[in-house]
Amino acid sequence: MSMIYSDECLELGLPLPLTGEKQIDYVKRLLASGRSINTRIARYIGIGNLHSIVSTMQKQRFPYAIKHSAVFCPKTKRVPPQLVDVVWMNEEQLKEYWEMKGAKENAPN
Repeated sequence: MSMIYSDECLELGLPLPLTGEKQIDYVKRLLASGRSINTRIARYIGIGNLHSIVSTMQKQRFPYAIKHSAVFCPKTKRVPPQLVDVVWMNEEQLKEYWEMKGAKENAPN
């Protein structure tokens, strides 16, 4: 399990990772809070392969949206021309997620 860098998260205004939190769980928590993440931010905070996390989320049927865009790089402080993954949840996906999560939490053991 690779570490997510707390200082870089703070610098970017992202929530701090929880103790022992896996990268995929951090990304899911970020998306479920209405935020987005992209490959450049992911690498900056210590997540080396956002594409693999997105692939796993797809297999888990976790709702998300993705596009490819040129985005600001926090390391170089510029917008490189190469397109990267940008991942977020739209309003419908957020609603679906929270309804699904509520049903799981309220399910009998």
